[in-house]
Amino acid sequence: MASDSSPNESLESVLTQEQDALLDLYLNNLDNFFENQKNAEKIQVEIETLHLKKILTE
Repeated sequence: MASDSSPNESLESVLTQEQDALLDLYLNNLDNFFENQKNAEKIQVEIETLHLKKILTE
């Protein structure tokens, strides 16, 4: 192989430290956003399930 460097090493040579930190912050925010979306969907399913149970027991 021509290069023994890992993908992280080549990425660091492309981005400055500030850009790398900004990318990390962006990815963390994106992860948090999707985690919040999943939690919101779970809550919505629970609400709909409870609503349907209430309808069926009436």
